[in-house]
This record gives sequence, structure tokens and C-alpha cells, in this order.
Amino acid sequence: MPSQESEFAEITILTHSEAAEGLSDVLFSLGAKGVAEERRPVGVRLFAYLPSDDKLEEHMRAIRARLTALEKEGLRIGHGTVGVRTLGGQAWSDAWQDHFQVLNIAPGLVVAPSWEDYQPQPGESVVILDPGAAFGTGGHATTRLCLRGLLSHLRPGDRVADVGCGSGILGITAVMLGASEVVAIDNDQSALPVAQTNARRNGVLGQIRFVEADLLPDPSEPFDFIVCNIVAEEVIRLAERLRALLSRGGRFVGSGFFSTAVPRVEDALARAGLDIVETLGEEGWAACVAARPQRGR
Repeated sequence: MPSQESEFAEITILTHSEAAEGLSDVLFSLGAKGVAEERRPVGVRLFAYLPSDDKLEEHMRAIRARLTALEKEGLRIGHGTVGVRTLGGQAWSDAWQDHFQVLNIAPGLVVAPSWEDYQPQPGESVVILDPGAAFGTGGHATTRLCLRGLLSHLRPGDRVADVGCGSGILGITAVMLGASEVVAIDNDQSALPVAQTNARRNGVLGQIRFVEADLLPDPSEPFDFIVCNIVAEEVIRLAERLRALLSRGGRFVGSGFFSTAVPRVEDALARAGLDIVETLGEEGWAACVAARPQRGR
């Protein structure tokens, strides 16, 4: 987590759900390590935290320009109001923690913040998490969709790749569900130490290998399961290589996009020679599950 002396700008955007993905993309590109989403009767409010420095005004112009561009593309932007306030280090930490609470992802799987004294119920698997400066708490629909994909399709003993690992939540969960090995990849240097700390906190550090890379480098052996929670364009880019990266019968879960992007993602997966298994959805977001056929085609 950034030092307590640092000042941050809390950016809030009140918009329509159709514009949330495009706005999240620009916030990440400007340096936000995570975007919280709050459903409201009048739309969606996005929260992001950026350093309060001499680039802040430029960042605000970029956010407003993205809103205008999304509206021109035919998306509803709702109120389209952007707010900003400066927070000191401790205030930033308190505000950030307000967006992360104990989450019951599915029966038997709970994600709990490291600062909560959560007592697990019999039979529960609990992932203890401190996202720090990395994305992924389970609070966002796309993370929950990927976790549901892991619960439904991961097999004990699978070799797993977590592409864009962020806080490490998906890779840690994969180990808890029986994965024999996880390779966690991220191109953000600040994310990997956070993910390593969370893996150590959950007692699974020895079963996860962390790699700084863009998407997924060629492995020495194929994976049985690949999960990728980034954005539609990156999932589509990765799809071109998935057949070679997956073992026969291996499964892929990709998310980070709205349901409107599903046809493009499914088309890319099909063209890569994968079978579409199912599409999951929540709050307008989606995840596509696909598999490499057991037999060649």
C-alpha cells in the first residue's frame, strides 16, 4: 500500500452501466490499480484513486474526453458527472477499505479483508486478502465470475495460469481448490509483490510462481486451466494462442468485459479452435468459458 504521507485524488464518476467498462479502462491506463463500482438507483458510481500530482488535471481531461467519446459511440453515459477530492494517506486508506468487505462468493467460498477478524464456518474455504495497490478483491463482478468459473471447472491437480493476476485472488483460490501449480502473470511490477504477500498470508506461496510478463509467455508445458480477467481486447489477443497453451481438454475462463462484448470474444475463441462451454453473467458483465477439444480437429 502507498505510504501514509502520500496524497491521493479520489475520482468518482456517476454514469450509466453501459459506459462503466470504457471508463474503467481509461482509469486503469491513467494509473489506478483498482476501480470500485457501486450500483445506484440512477446508474453506477465508479471510484478510483490516483496520485494527486501535477498530472491530475491532465488525467481529469482524459476522463471527460472518454465520456464524450463513449457517448458519440452510442453508449449511454447517464449523468456523466465527474468528481474529485484530495485525500491524505490515512484518509485514502480508510476510504479504500470501505469498498472491500467480507464477500460470500459462492457456497463454501469466502473472500475476507486481512483487517477483518473473520471466523470461517465449517467447510468454508476463506481467501484472506489485502489488495494493496493491485486490482482484485472479489467485489467486482468480473472477479466473482472468474471465481465461479474456477469453482465449476477446475479439477484437482490442474496446472493453472492466472493471467493479469493483480492481487493474486484467482491463483490463490485455484490452489485452495486443488490446483497442483499456479503460474501468476502480471505486467505491473507493483502488483506482483502484493500477490506474493497475499499468497504467503494464505499459506500457498510455495505453490505459485510469479512472472512479470505481458499476457502469457510460452510455457515449458501446456496448462490445464487458464484464467484471464483483463479487458475484452486483451482476452481476444490471448485467444489466438490458447490452443497451443492449453492441454487437450484444458479449460479457459476469460472476463473483464460487458455482455455486449461476448459475441466478439466467443468468435475469437471459436476461431482459435476452442469449444464454447458456457457464458456467465452478472450485473451486465460477462465471462466466457471455453475448452480445447480432447481430440484434434
